[in-house]
Amino acid sequence: MADYPTMWNGPGTTPPAAGPAAQQTAPPPAEALVGRRTLAEVTALLANIEHAERTGYRLEEFHEGVRAAYLWAVGRGPSPITDHAASRIPDARQLRAEDDAAEAAMRGPRRRYANGVQHAVMWLRGATQDQPWTLWEA
Repeated sequence: MADYPTMWNGPGTTPPAAGPAAQQTAPPPAEALVGRRTLAEVTALLANIEHAERTGYRLEEFHEGVRAAYLWAVGRGPSPITDHAASRIPDARQLRAEDDAAEAAMRGPRRRYANGVQHAVMWLRGATQDQPWTLWEA
């Protein structure tokens, strides 16, 4: 195969005098993630839970666990089972540790709360596609 004069972008070559210059652009900023979910997605779910409460919905213990996990995930509260202070978005290791702690806590008196925490954390981690909060409509 012959080399074509328009193929100037090989290693060690420079563009022809009248040719277009290669444009270097920075990649778009990555969207903040909580596990495998976007921070915006988790924040929207949390806002929906808070809206449901403001309009009279009383959270069951399972959904209290879901809310606590999402508050922790966005840095607005401590981890719901291990009670570690929230200083930033939890990383994969912290999410896994909270998932494991919730699994163990399901053998205790607040098993429904722990189940909500575990389900929310599993969804954040991408271990399930079943998001545990059904969106509340106004």
